[in-house]
Amino acid sequence: MSKTYTLEEIKNMKSKTDVDFFKKTTEKDIMEQIISDPDTPNLTNEELKEFTTPDKRKKTDGTNK
Repeated sequence: MSKTYTLEEIKNMKSKTDVDFFKKTTEKDIMEQIISDPDTPNLTNEELKEFTTPDKRKKTDGTNK
């Protein structure tokens, strides 16, 4: 079960982020990580164009929800 934290507890937590590693990560590194992760689809630009916003879907599906 997950622990619930108060705002004060969160504010007092020490970050575990490796800031130097984060800053040194290149676009090439990110792409290699994406490709090596079988759970992350590597979508093409054409595939990405198929995504729409909720507002756009409302207009095209005929509902006013």
